[in-house]
Amino acid sequence: MARRKEHTHEQIKHMAIKAVVMHLQDDNLHSLSLRKVASQIGYVPSTLINIFGSYQYLLLAVSEQTLVNLSAALQGATQQEPITNIKNMAMAYSDFALQHKSCFRLVFELTMPDDQPLPENHTMIVKSLFALVETQLRKCFTGINEAQAELMSRVLWGGIHGLTSLALDGKLFATHHDLHAMLCSHVQGYIAGISNTGSLYDIN
Repeated sequence: MARRKEHTHEQIKHMAIKAVVMHLQDDNLHSLSLRKVASQIGYVPSTLINIFGSYQYLLLAVSEQTLVNLSAALQGATQQEPITNIKNMAMAYSDFALQHKSCFRLVFELTMPDDQPLPENHTMIVKSLFALVETQLRKCFTGINEAQAELMSRVLWGGIHGLTSLALDGKLFATHHDLHAMLCSHVQGYIAGISNTGSLYDIN
């Protein structure tokens, strides 16, 4: 075991998060426990409880780190025209999910104890991800307001997430190349549909 005060709390926090991420690269969450994480980094479970509050909050920290990494991947796909950027973000999203399956699933499967709301920091990261999409949609549709952009981003990304989730579970019955083509088709079809009808502009 590591000696007391060999690492700062912040260092132990990063060590624990890294240990969970490394485990999830090759295995699933069900084979992990607070005791196993503590053992892997040379500390006792009570140390992690003292830092995170609970095993659930350790997993939440891993979820937040996953979202931060996902955000970086999406931000790197916004260097071209708006529709192309949205397509690139959709493909980056699916690529990230397929490369980090267990961490990606953790983000959407994790629930808070006693129905507590997600911490504000976690919520802000999620909103910032949608903001990336909303920015591109405002460039495509200059007349939309904040509420319309928010709704459109969630409808659009719901389809992208659905295709990605099916691919993760092997239920899409398609190749990686086909998934990219489907994602681009979904984006193109949604944008074209709104351009032709303007139906989502009528938001109460």
